[in-house]
Amino acid sequence: MRSRVLTVPATASLIAMAALASCENSPHQGPGTGPRGGGSGVAGVVVLWPVCPVEGAPEQREDDCRGEPTKATVHVRERTTDDVAATARAGQDGRFRVSLRPSEYTVTAEVPGTNSCKPIDVIVRPGMHADVTVRCDTGLR
Repeated sequence: MRSRVLTVPATASLIAMAALASCENSPHQGPGTGPRGGGSGVAGVVVLWPVCPVEGAPEQREDDCRGEPTKATVHVRERTTDDVAATARAGQDGRFRVSLRPSEYTVTAEVPGTNSCKPIDVIVRPGMHADVTVRCDTGLR
C-alpha cells in the first residue's frame, strides 16, 4: 500500500478551503446585523431629501435634487410584532445591506439633524434582497 505525502502548499490549500467552507455558515458580520436567511434580506441607500428648493427650475430639480446619500443608523423591524430584526450602519455612500429571513419588515433610519426618515415596508422573499431607498427629510422647501 502506498502512502501519500502532502506538500506544504497542498496542505495550506486544504486548510484555506476548510476555513472558507466554515465561513459559509457563520452569521453575517457585514455592516448589518441579524440572522442569515439563505441569501435573503434588505439592501438599499439612505438619502437626504430634498436638497434643492421646490421653487427651482424643473430641469435643475431633475438633475441636482435626487437626494444626497448620507450616513445613518438603519433599523429593520418585523411588521407583525414591531420587534427589531436587525440594525445596520449606512456608510458615507448611504448604502447598507442586512441579511434576514423571508418575512415582512419595516425599514427606518436615523440621521442626526434631520426631521424624520420615511418608514418603508418591504417583503423579503427567499434568496432575494429587497431594494429600498429611505428618504430623510431635510426640512428644505
